[in-house]
Amino acid sequence: MSLEKLDNNELKLGEEIIDLAHVLTAKGLVVRTWGNFSRRVDSKSILITPSGKAYDKMSPDDLVKIDLSGDKAEIASPGKPSSEMPMHALSYQLYPDVNVIIHTHQIFASAISLYGRSFPLTAEYAAGFGSDSLEISPYNLPGTSSLHKNMKTTMEKSRAKVILMERHGAFILASNMEEAVARADLLEKFAREKFTELTGKEADRRSDIHLNYADEEPAEYHRDAQGKEEVCVYSRDPMIQDFLQSGLATYLDDFAQICGPTVKDRRKSNSAVFDPAQGSARCYGRDEADACNVRAVLEKNARAAHVARVSKQRPIAGWETRLMRYIYRTKYSKVAE
Repeated sequence: MSLEKLDNNELKLGEEIIDLAHVLTAKGLVVRTWGNFSRRVDSKSILITPSGKAYDKMSPDDLVKIDLSGDKAEIASPGKPSSEMPMHALSYQLYPDVNVIIHTHQIFASAISLYGRSFPLTAEYAAGFGSDSLEISPYNLPGTSSLHKNMKTTMEKSRAKVILMERHGAFILASNMEEAVARADLLEKFAREKFTELTGKEADRRSDIHLNYADEEPAEYHRDAQGKEEVCVYSRDPMIQDFLQSGLATYLDDFAQICGPTVKDRRKSNSAVFDPAQGSARCYGRDEADACNVRAVLEKNARAAHVARVSKQRPIAGWETRLMRYIYRTKYSKVAE
């Protein structure tokens, strides 16, 4: 298929997708390049966000058009779509009434994806989600055909439009952008309630990932072992305290990618390290924003670990965490720079 640039109508739709990403970012439901969004152009095509592009740097012509008219979804415009494109394409084919899809890595929805079984819903949540239960689609490596097959099975069986992706995030289908945002908000409200119910802990989080708590040291600038400049930010988040001595394994896949397979009191090649004596973690990045992203993923994974303790879920296998870290450092992070 020959690739054609987006036309004026498609560029306008692309602007709307970017505006949606900014709304979700302001609400703390996505950060930088995490997640992906799409919308229907017509019965035969969709637009989807590109791989590895920060939302604050994205322009309408970065969006990628996908043709759904054949047996297999095909790229129809220049650019590299999100690796989750097949999952989006399948969803539009299964749900003719869906016009917008958002895949988020929101904090507490991601955490309760470790519960291990579906959640029955009260009338309020059933009405908001459009289903009687909140389903959890089984885990597999991100971006793989196995992950997409798991989602296909979950959607075909449940016909749900709000689905938790185990150890990964949330997948939300909607008729329009307003409904998509409303469902994401409602999902996080539900997830906060369930997190407290399951763990007995307050469902608190940093109000802005770039803000420090009053007892946290300011960012520090120095060079790493290879002489490259890096920035360190600190975390004294209450949820990490239980893991400072024992270490924190990978319960959410983006933790392996962004922080490292297991964070302990020796940094090695990780992007975070624990300091039990000081009651804190140090998180490293290319710049302060990047270091804050590392901290946000660390703190999110700690919340997932608390749910996993209750539901008796084991960490992600070591070989998978090392593979994800390798791919992220050698491929994805370079695209995102």
